[in-house]
Amino acid sequence: MIETPKAGRNIITRGLPKTGQVTSYQAGDDGQYEAGWWVGRLNANNRVRFIKKEMMVGESITIDRATGLMWATYKDEAGCNFDASMDWDDAIIYAEGLTFAGFTDWRLPNVKELASIADYSRVNPAIDITMFNCAAAYYWSATTYSAMTDWAFVVDIFTGALIHDTDKSLGEALGVKIRCVRGGL
Repeated sequence: MIETPKAGRNIITRGLPKTGQVTSYQAGDDGQYEAGWWVGRLNANNRVRFIKKEMMVGESITIDRATGLMWATYKDEAGCNFDASMDWDDAIIYAEGLTFAGFTDWRLPNVKELASIADYSRVNPAIDITMFNCAAAYYWSATTYSAMTDWAFVVDIFTGALIHDTDKSLGEALGVKIRCVRGGL
């Protein structure tokens, strides 16, 4: 998949990212294999997964070279609703209407996209904080839980866990936040 974030620049995606686990706790676990993107890459520079860029003052993005997605970087910028909590319907509307870093096609990530930036070698938060400034909190995905359609999946950035039992109308009360994404469609 190739995405063109700006004229003349292509991002070539490389497949599923690593989880971040590098310690093996039992033979055959993820720490032994470290499966995912960049297995077999010879050039150390090709191993850099995330690229952070300041587009303009107060508008920073992080490009994921494994998935081709572009993420809002800082929790206190508009791409993360200035770290404010919100209900799911409001989160969808906010993301769809966002103009940020020169782009107007922002959206709420689906649950797999959001989970892909979790780093399971870390906790509190389970994310690379040099690339994603964020709270160890719940973050909305755009994915509805099909067994109860008034609930949606969230990713707990404290642990990286997927959680389906979050009532869409309780996001503000529960402190659920957003991180907007673009690309990947």
